[in-house]
Amino acid sequence: MFGIDIEPASTTGLHSLVVRPIVPSERERFDETLRAEHWLGDSLVGEVMRYVAVENGRWCALLGFGSAALCVRSREELLGWSDAQRYRRLRYITNNQRFCILDGHRRPNLASQVLSATLKRLSSDFQTRWGHPVVMVETFTDPSRHLGTCYQASNFTKVGMTSGYSRKAGHFVHHGDQKVYWARYLHRNAVRLLSSDFDHPLLSPRRTMNAIDMNRLDLDSAEGLLARLESVPDPRDPRGIRHRLAVILSIAVLATLRGATSLVAIGEVAAELPEEALARLSPATGHYVAHDPSYVQSSRRKHGRSCHQRMDR
Repeated sequence: MFGIDIEPASTTGLHSLVVRPIVPSERERFDETLRAEHWLGDSLVGEVMRYVAVENGRWCALLGFGSAALCVRSREELLGWSDAQRYRRLRYITNNQRFCILDGHRRPNLASQVLSATLKRLSSDFQTRWGHPVVMVETFTDPSRHLGTCYQASNFTKVGMTSGYSRKAGHFVHHGDQKVYWARYLHRNAVRLLSSDFDHPLLSPRRTMNAIDMNRLDLDSAEGLLARLESVPDPRDPRGIRHRLAVILSIAVLATLRGATSLVAIGEVAAELPEEALARLSPATGHYVAHDPSYVQSSRRKHGRSCHQRMDR
């Protein structure tokens, strides 16, 4: 299904426990079992992955992952990201929306073993199915029903409590039932990846490029990229200049470092830059280079080789 490897993620001891995505022919059984055994039913939302744990040839647990919650105060405080970064990178977080150990199959440590095996393959499965990885897993537990012991045993962190709101038909409704919010990083630098100014290569949609992490570049110091590019003479007619030449050149340089080898590719990278990245490149004016692939082409046509020769020197 979608090129996803359905081979087991692991085999554990004498119990022969394996975890894998379901195949299309198992969808009906999966949904019926969840409806029968999980109090929230079978509804999964967003970019969904469904897994089954099989022990000694029999289904023993079901897991469902979907899109992350739109707003969670404790998560936003944990990551320290802006609203723009959240909307841009929320897809790199997945929500464990369902986890059910089936009746008749409960034994010590089964839940944590199933979770561990699933998390080992989760990001690569998302890459195959949805075209991007995930670097963090979140979930919610109702303290009146569950203590979250299996999540603690699987290295989830109890981040905080929700405010008792749910989202229905595009609106937030207060129901008063607070949930515990848990988070588990799938990458050791997950917080930095999700909250950095520039998109990290791991999260970049331009997966074919041999990219570097632009967050590590020196842009702002006296010896940084912007300062060096300010020394390049500007051959443009002063009338109608909207953006400093150093800003335009810096975007071209960053795009080249990301692997762009043509003017079209440079324009595409420029169009993908987040507002936080553009703000760092234009700190003095606050006016950002437009997300327009044509600006590099028009600049080159107008100025020919003179600017490139000075940059080479």
